[in-house]
Amino acid sequence: MNNKDKKVEQSRDLELFAIQGILKSEQGRHFLWRCLENCYTFDNIFEADHNKHIYKSGSRGHGLWLDSEIREADQELYYRMLRENR
Repeated sequence: MNNKDKKVEQSRDLELFAIQGILKSEQGRHFLWRCLENCYTFDNIFEADHNKHIYKSGSRGHGLWLDSEIREADQELYYRMLRENR
């Protein structure tokens, strides 16, 4: 592994570590849950109005990315967040 690859891997590890730090607190999990909800992550995004549908689709794409990041950072705390908010 070359230096550039090592830096990318270290950077990724720091990102995941930061997310874990947020997930460790009840307030952090609550905040991340609100972010996921505000991005329509778990909702049907269909809208008859084309512009609203496009907006929700873009927001949901970001929500799905965030959901994936949280799961990768710490699945156990992800599921704890789900239980707390479902």
